[in-house]
Amino acid sequence: LAAAAALVSAQPYPPSTAATLQAELQKVLDETVLLHGRNVAVQLGWKSTDMDFSLVSGVVDLPKTGGTRPATLDDTFLFGSGTKPLTAVAIMKLRDDGKLSLDDSLEAHLDPLLTKLKPGTTVRSLFGANASKITIGHVVRMQSGVQDFDVPAFDNFLLAANETYRVHSPLEFVEFASTQKPPLLCDPGSCVSYSSNNFVIAGLVLLAHANVETWEQLDLASLLPEAAQKSLGKAKFYKTENLTQYLTVPGHSGGGWAKTPKTEIWNQSSTILGWTCGNMVGTASDMARFMWSLLGPEGDILPAATLEEMKQFKLLDLGWAKGSIRYGAGLMVESVAEVPPVWGHLGSYMGHGGDTYGFLSEQGILAQLNASLSIVANEDSDGIIVQRQAFCKTIKVAAKVLLGQQSKIRCMLPEDDAEDAEAVVVMV
Repeated sequence: LAAAAALVSAQPYPPSTAATLQAELQKVLDETVLLHGRNVAVQLGWKSTDMDFSLVSGVVDLPKTGGTRPATLDDTFLFGSGTKPLTAVAIMKLRDDGKLSLDDSLEAHLDPLLTKLKPGTTVRSLFGANASKITIGHVVRMQSGVQDFDVPAFDNFLLAANETYRVHSPLEFVEFASTQKPPLLCDPGSCVSYSSNNFVIAGLVLLAHANVETWEQLDLASLLPEAAQKSLGKAKFYKTENLTQYLTVPGHSGGGWAKTPKTEIWNQSSTILGWTCGNMVGTASDMARFMWSLLGPEGDILPAATLEEMKQFKLLDLGWAKGSIRYGAGLMVESVAEVPPVWGHLGSYMGHGGDTYGFLSEQGILAQLNASLSIVANEDSDGIIVQRQAFCKTIKVAAKVLLGQQSKIRCMLPEDDAEDAEAVVVMV
């Protein structure tokens, strides 16, 4: 499915409308924090042709003293898989610079690097003979068939007291995923199956072409087009630092499908985040501005033809989120209104979600609203707090304020079962 519905530059709204929107969205954040029922911080970033603002609600734990403080607009959060579009942009830049083709075999670019990282390691030794068919395009489009490392056993391993402060190499993540049976879920290119492993592998492709000696030296920001670097403001990409180097908001992790123990995400090694699949730290405003610069009507990060390639979407058809998310090259089309999502309908957005230890986020372009939106919370055990509560309500409120529409979208409540999310979406 090609993303044919283009954004158009909207007429400026009067200052009173912008003020009303901000006031109503502040209520959404405050209500989200109140409904959650314990210490949580939620931050929102909004960017459009004539509006650029951020909002925050909630409190932040102070690990050293045991106290709390109000969350601020300058607080930084972890964005997890919200990093994937940036890694994809870096890959597309390499392609546009003539360093690779999306049709190139993965092993042609990776095998020399893998052998250097660990003698005897190749793409085929990791994923079997059929892995010779994997292309770089398959990797960034979730079509390689490689298994994921994001499973309960590995999540609990990385949060174990004797591991969570230790540096973990990207090869560790890839090797663990390769032990899953079968190592490939499908013939490469024949399925669309979400696996974060693809974007650690994409990071290794970047490393193979970077002017650095080791993975610890790879600076994702330096591989991005200048316009992307500018849009990201003060956002950072971890290498091997302790999380406290850039993170100001501790995250609350625990439970969920991985059944991880209750853990404060604060001073661990940043390498537990999975490197180029999830190592961005920053503000919701940083992310909203990046999404606007990439996907907005006057986007300047990539050439239009390159961006259109990233927007060639196919529905996930195997594994997690099967039938409910469309995936392009490092981009998702999701919806809080209908399954499967239809880009252009109210409630749909193009961008990427993020779920990492202690943090949840959603970010993307809202087509009918001509704006980019990012919302992040320092909580991962309540799987609906961002997408099905704050993000959903923000879309409904914005539609009412900016478009005069009373949306029929039903957002979820804390007592709703997050696993039954499809039951609450309706056509709009």
